[in-house]
Amino acid sequence: MFYSDIKVSKRLAVCCIWVSSIFGGLLQAQEDEQEIFSLTLNDLLELSVTSGSERAEKLRYTPASIQVLTKEQIKQRGYTSLSEAIADFSGFDLSTAYGSEHTTFFQRGYRTPSTQRTLVMINGIINNRLWGHDFPANRQIPFTGIERIEVLSGPSGAVYGPNAFLGVINIITQKGKDLESDGHHLTMQAQMADFDSKGLDFTVLGKQQGLSYWLSAKVYESDGPELEDMARWGFVNEDYLSDERFWGPVLNYKYNGVPYGEYVSKNQEHGVFAEISHGGLSAGINHWLTQSGYGMQFSFDRGQPNATWSKKNNLYYLEYDHVFSSGFGVKSFLRYRTEQRYGNWAEASPDKNSENSQYSFVTISDWNSINSSWQARQDYDYQYSDSLHLAAGIKYERKELTKAYEICGYWASAYCSLEDDGQLGPYGLGKGVYYSTDSSMPVLLGALGEMDESNLIRTTDRGAYFRASLKMPGWSLSGAIRWDNNSTYGTFIKPRVAATYDYNERNTFKIIYATAFQEPAPIQLYGGWNGRNANPNLLPEEVRDLSLIWMYQSGAWFSDWSAFYSKYKNVIKEEADNAGKRDVKGIEWRVKYEMDNHWFDAAQISSYINYSYTDVTSYINYDHQRGRWIGSGSAACKQDSTLCEEYRLPLGDIAPHKLNIGFNVPVTSQWSVNTRFNYVSSRHLYLRNPLRAQGIKLGDYLTTNLNLAWRSDRLSVHVKINNLFDSQIYHSGLGPADSGNAFTSADGNLSRTQGFYNSVLPQVGRNWEVVVTASF
Repeated sequence: MFYSDIKVSKRLAVCCIWVSSIFGGLLQAQEDEQEIFSLTLNDLLELSVTSGSERAEKLRYTPASIQVLTKEQIKQRGYTSLSEAIADFSGFDLSTAYGSEHTTFFQRGYRTPSTQRTLVMINGIINNRLWGHDFPANRQIPFTGIERIEVLSGPSGAVYGPNAFLGVINIITQKGKDLESDGHHLTMQAQMADFDSKGLDFTVLGKQQGLSYWLSAKVYESDGPELEDMARWGFVNEDYLSDERFWGPVLNYKYNGVPYGEYVSKNQEHGVFAEISHGGLSAGINHWLTQSGYGMQFSFDRGQPNATWSKKNNLYYLEYDHVFSSGFGVKSFLRYRTEQRYGNWAEASPDKNSENSQYSFVTISDWNSINSSWQARQDYDYQYSDSLHLAAGIKYERKELTKAYEICGYWASAYCSLEDDGQLGPYGLGKGVYYSTDSSMPVLLGALGEMDESNLIRTTDRGAYFRASLKMPGWSLSGAIRWDNNSTYGTFIKPRVAATYDYNERNTFKIIYATAFQEPAPIQLYGGWNGRNANPNLLPEEVRDLSLIWMYQSGAWFSDWSAFYSKYKNVIKEEADNAGKRDVKGIEWRVKYEMDNHWFDAAQISSYINYSYTDVTSYINYDHQRGRWIGSGSAACKQDSTLCEEYRLPLGDIAPHKLNIGFNVPVTSQWSVNTRFNYVSSRHLYLRNPLRAQGIKLGDYLTTNLNLAWRSDRLSVHVKINNLFDSQIYHSGLGPADSGNAFTSADGNLSRTQGFYNSVLPQVGRNWEVVVTASF
């Protein structure tokens, strides 16, 4: 087991002391009701948000459960990346691999192969990738220009269409047209951190005589943590990378000047986001690139982390938005985007016929996929009266997608336009497949470019929606329905209904029934290779969700409580199979409080608590003896009726209890201390994980993150210490998480893993970051 019970107990004790001291002060402050009501906490029930229905409306009336992170809170906590911010929201489980996807997050308890069931948007523009539907939560997003981040929890298909399956993260930037007067503003930020990490982040915006603009950009690079910076895990061991029995002639090569056999996993990332506007016409760009090694994701006897795996996105758009004096609004949107996913990979596949599988078939290969689309949307908006609002719209999108990964220098079953089918290499397994006892192997990399026409498929998406909302004194009712048609998987109609009721000025109640569907990702439909089959017959996933929400505010107290029950069908697993049903039940409770600073003559103290409870039930099980999924809805059930038993088991990798606690304590007019605690309870591992069959659970843990900030009018300095108490932490493995934990064999030699993906992911211990920000 991977428990650190004593350490966690000590951390919890520290946490409880903090909570007791702060809330003891809060209770004392409550004795003076007049003092509470003099506090300056914004009236959060009246806060304007846009992600609930794609238009600005008060938080208390928006038909959704929404969390808001403001630019002031970003500054207080010292966030510089999206994954940092997500870790402090409620309702998310994270797995950090320090690889091609730095952090993968699962919203509302729904474990997926990658972050591909939550839409990530910049100012309402979807940035999830066309081919995988994923969004890599790396460090490519500039944070200097963010106005706020809105997180919508729950399915939102009737509002945002396909793939708004678990929720939405909408990153809303500052814009020049929102400036009160003509002028120009520049914010620059330099970042320096552990592991030779450095970044530059800047935002410039302005307005002049009706013309406005904004530009945010970031560059970031890091050597990444070394193995000694992490918790211990047997298959994350450099001895595996350099073992000649496993790797043979691969060790004759190097990448980026570093020989294979040494642990290296570097990152180079950048992003550019910009828009120029005049009147109601805007033109913009969302461009980002992530380039990373593989970090901890793969076991070291099968994959060398020293590589570059790249994801590139180029998105260009035109938008015209106009509201007539009659209250009728029209918005036209045109978008063109291209993306590429490419990189190299050094692999050692155990030869099961060799003694203890000690020898391998080895390859060094190039991978590539190229995808593009253009989309046109027309939206209409009409404020019929003070109480009735109507909206409708249509969408058309044409996509050109890679079918299979183009992989050259690999197994014969992979597609490569540069190799003849008859080129089967020395062992008849593929042109690039050699054996670990070979003294040499020829390698040719860097030849992949444009995608061959024979490996492309073109699809068409059409959609239409209608929404209506009625607001009356004390209550509101809203409904939406959306029709979507895809040339591959057919037609879906998804409704949404929500009602809100103001019991009084302090209490608002909501009930929401929402539905959505998730398209099968093209990478799973077509993008197979020898290690994973494609499945062009995948059905879209579907969800029905019922949510109850209670929002309460009294003076400086704000409480947001929600309970939900979601039923999923046609679940798509990492093996590209529809796998029956899942049920997810959960509770999220968020509390915010501000109080006078009794200890220091400074600004007010702010605090928050986020609690999540999640229960995830799978209706299928993984039989580790048979090596297959069984149960109602599984592929095995369709082939053999004796394997159709209906199971109800915890899915795994989702912590039942998660707790986030944070305090921001100004100590002078310029200095402040921000402390955040993240507690994650022990949890079952994924049903597919071999450690699950052994009865092993992942231990609970507590991390403490500290941010010391000095701020003046135009300059600020942040010193961040993450994982302050150097806790030894493990996250859940990704994909099938199938490596197992047999690190050594009976004769004392290194053992081979059961699969490519590490069953658990060791995490970095204490680390630091310094951030300097200047505004002009």
